[in-house]
Amino acid sequence: MSPFPSQPVDTARVVPYFSSFPVKNCEYTALPTIQKALNSTIYSCTTPGTKAQRKAEYRHTNPAGNLFGLCFSLSEADRLRYVVQFIEFLCIVDDVMEDLPFKEACKEHDFLREALRIRGVGPISKSRRFLRDIRTELVNENDPSSLVLLETLDMSLEHRDSLDVEFLTLEDYIPYRKMNFDYEFVCQLVRWAMKIPMKFSPEEELLVSRYEHSIGVIVGLTNDYFSWEMERNQPTDRLRNAVAVLTKEHSIPESEAKVMLKDYIMKEEKKALELMHKFESNKEDFEQATRYLTALDLFAAGYSFWCSTCPRYHRVQKEEDFN
Repeated sequence: MSPFPSQPVDTARVVPYFSSFPVKNCEYTALPTIQKALNSTIYSCTTPGTKAQRKAEYRHTNPAGNLFGLCFSLSEADRLRYVVQFIEFLCIVDDVMEDLPFKEACKEHDFLREALRIRGVGPISKSRRFLRDIRTELVNENDPSSLVLLETLDMSLEHRDSLDVEFLTLEDYIPYRKMNFDYEFVCQLVRWAMKIPMKFSPEEELLVSRYEHSIGVIVGLTNDYFSWEMERNQPTDRLRNAVAVLTKEHSIPESEAKVMLKDYIMKEEKKALELMHKFESNKEDFEQATRYLTALDLFAAGYSFWCSTCPRYHRVQKEEDFN
């Protein structure tokens, strides 16, 4: 199959959107597929009336565009539902884990990883059962790329939110931010959903890895930039946000830290643009890899646009609204 048709999005009137990347959206034709996969995930992984379910439903009330239509418009039509299920599953897990003490959250991640093994032994929670069912579906397809994807997800669950440290500099924080964004898994998911190689030639991978890093920095820090007002007062034993890191690193107020963070993101976008020019000027025929880099561009653009417009980050709800 081919991807759902997508259309350019006019971002000129969205003042908070500061990315230089153009945005596309495939939700106009893909929305029934997306909504069905969303409902399946939310109502399979959460209990009616709970905070987790309300937060999940609220996440998808953005009138400016659907998260998945904006971010994954180059996914093959028959794989988009899996993209929605995996990403929404991880979003729900993140919402739940951030309310737990650090050590308890680590244990819960281990329980989830059991669902990716042939013979799990942990308690069968709703999320664990959901993940186990997806694993069974993909394994039964006998596609080697699906096994690579599941292995990457296992590693992501192992390492996400696994450091109980206070970051003193932005450079120290960035590797953690990418890891806690499940970024390596997202990259593999984009490749898998496009049915392109999960690994390119060594020469291609060297160039691609540099581009992946820049996009990972952009999306991770963009999330921090727009989510700061929501996160800053959350009851948690670990506040993970680049704004907080910069205020401490440079002894500056939050407002200045946000300006500094925005400048950092825009500089990273400039690096990505320069890398793309180098890649396109390469004499080798890297058609598949170039398609992949384009998909990463659209992912970063769509995610930045969604963050700049979604109610989740711009009409911050109080804790009691989700209880």
